[in-house]
Amino acid sequence: MQPNVLLIMIDSLRADRCWGAERSCQTPFLDDLRRRSAYFTKAFSTASTTTICTTSLLTALYPFVHGVHSLARHRLRTDVPTLAETFRAHGYQTWAEATGPLMPATGLDRGFDDYRCRNYTEWLDTSFGEQLSAQFARSTSRPWFGFLHLWEIHYPRRVTPEYGRSAYGRNLYDRAVSSLDNQLKRLLTPLLENTVVVLTGDHGEFLSESQGGEFVAGLKRPTAWLKRQVPGVKKLRRRIMSALFKGLDRVGQHDSDFYRAWLGHGFHIYDPLVHIPMLMYGPGVFPSGVEISHLASHVDIFPTLASALGFQLPGQLSGMGLMPLMREPVTPMNGRAIYLEAAGARLTGRREQWLAGLRTDRYKYVRGLFNEALPEELYDLDRDPGERQNVINQAPEVAETMRTRLRELMQSASVPQTEIEISYSPEELDQVNQRLRDLGYVD
Repeated sequence: MQPNVLLIMIDSLRADRCWGAERSCQTPFLDDLRRRSAYFTKAFSTASTTTICTTSLLTALYPFVHGVHSLARHRLRTDVPTLAETFRAHGYQTWAEATGPLMPATGLDRGFDDYRCRNYTEWLDTSFGEQLSAQFARSTSRPWFGFLHLWEIHYPRRVTPEYGRSAYGRNLYDRAVSSLDNQLKRLLTPLLENTVVVLTGDHGEFLSESQGGEFVAGLKRPTAWLKRQVPGVKKLRRRIMSALFKGLDRVGQHDSDFYRAWLGHGFHIYDPLVHIPMLMYGPGVFPSGVEISHLASHVDIFPTLASALGFQLPGQLSGMGLMPLMREPVTPMNGRAIYLEAAGARLTGRREQWLAGLRTDRYKYVRGLFNEALPEELYDLDRDPGERQNVINQAPEVAETMRTRLRELMQSASVPQTEIEISYSPEELDQVNQRLRDLGYVD
């Protein structure tokens, strides 16, 4: 029988919290799993918000192909094949445990025999985790493919009491990672003998390096409570607080540190917002203990799983199979470039601010997705890994090369390069708007 396959997507999990000497979180289980997996140190999401990333993850298509740029505006087209449909066509039982914005109305439930979008407070340390463990323990007559979306790292961050100490992280985010690591150990350890596990994040998160920035991020919880309890506070939280932090940045010369800490993610495609972990575990399926430093993307997971399990791919995809790189990690990639996008979430109603970008090993180019009047950006990642210095005017030849590559990539898609929008029904639109309010993205 084919192995079970579990795709885990941890919301807001940064790559640099899964390896590296500078991190303050404690992740013994993930460290051990990584040592037994093939893992990609330069893997990136396609966007800095959940709905777009997940759609690319489950379709192996860039957003300009699958057409989903925002939860509030788009749903997946019915003609786009999904990873779950491919598994089901090959005899797998398929299920999904999603949360946050991943409602069935998005169309991402297609191909799943059972798709549940739970409340984000159903964390692994609650009865939800116990029920999931019991589900894994039950024997089945067919192999299963499961998609598990976890919310513990996302604001408001879930930290169980024993991990609420500085020994498990300098800040709340790192303690949430440490706490989740323990929950993953309890959940996954019984599965590792007969289950392929692919673990990634949907996108990253901006974390301030200053104490002031950490304090700003900590204000989200009390102001969210005030917004729910006190009439009129919604506008105060969104407009006045944002203006306050922008002002503090200018006065203190923090270079947007406070404001970015307040936003968290979704506002750009800087590396901390899109650099995610990607590891693939499976004895006899994936090699063990292989580190790959070539560029990889969410859109590569679908074709890689299909190749590893002997599935036929459904047509042209944006991603590429990564099995050859796992066998020969030093194989040249011939200058690969991957697509990135920032849209949705707090930019939901501001289509003119959406961003598109292209990243190579050395450079990142950014421009408006639909608004050509937005200033272009170019970053030399070798010299400026923090992406603080826009060199668009200092490197015109590089800018033109990146500009041309992005245009050609988008023109190569099999659909017209116009905004593909599939409308929600009035009932679905009400559900989507209510979910966005519950998550704090709109007032």
